[in-house]
Amino acid sequence: DEEVGHTLEVVEAKLAAVELEYPGPRLPKDVGVLEKYRPSLDAPPPEARSNPRWLEYVDYYERRLSEVKEGTAAEGPLKWEPYERMRGWFARGMAFERDMVKLLREDAKKPRDERHFLGDFDRPRIETQVGVRKPGPGLRYADVLVIEEGELGGRPRRVETFSFKSRDLSGLAREALTAQLVEDASEALSNYGETLDIRRNSLQSLFPGGSEVRVSRVHLIYEGGSLKPKNANDLKAAVNATTGKVPGVEVLIQ
Repeated sequence: DEEVGHTLEVVEAKLAAVELEYPGPRLPKDVGVLEKYRPSLDAPPPEARSNPRWLEYVDYYERRLSEVKEGTAAEGPLKWEPYERMRGWFARGMAFERDMVKLLREDAKKPRDERHFLGDFDRPRIETQVGVRKPGPGLRYADVLVIEEGELGGRPRRVETFSFKSRDLSGLAREALTAQLVEDASEALSNYGETLDIRRNSLQSLFPGGSEVRVSRVHLIYEGGSLKPKNANDLKAAVNATTGKVPGVEVLIQ
């Protein structure tokens, strides 16, 4: 969906990052083992028959096998079942991201005092899937980058970033919930907060002093509904604890 910045390049980069971080069981980085368990397009396991993702999985496996042979693979391939689950969550996350981008664009059109997300901006400019670089994480794509286009009055141009997550938090008790939020908030700050080098050429004119900008706030927004923690008190306590431990990140459940 290129309307919200989901070009092929961006989707492939996001999928690669999600796959690498997914906790499901994997096969080892061993060529002999991978050759032994090499999946066949014509002989899917019973649970994969009629599943359109089986073709995709075979292609993914072959690419990872080639990377293992070349010595460039960070991890062995996921087994079929966790791969299929990972792809399902990835698709759900992309749909949530698409909905949130549309919501932010509607928010930007409202009078400033009626906005829910962008009240600190006079004239917010919303950019999606912006390449940003930092030492350590390297090049990442920020889900949304918001830039002040209004008069600055001598102040630095305000920049905020948004990171969207579809994660099932419904079964987590307070301690585990807090740990998860702190982990996600720390990752969001590391990737999209503090100082960013903005790589999109069309934005360079807004920053005549250079492409490195200071981010005022990172918004970490989780999908709600059935994924939301069941206990409202636990959620409130976890969000408050996260705000204290990871300043500069605002945590919200949509």
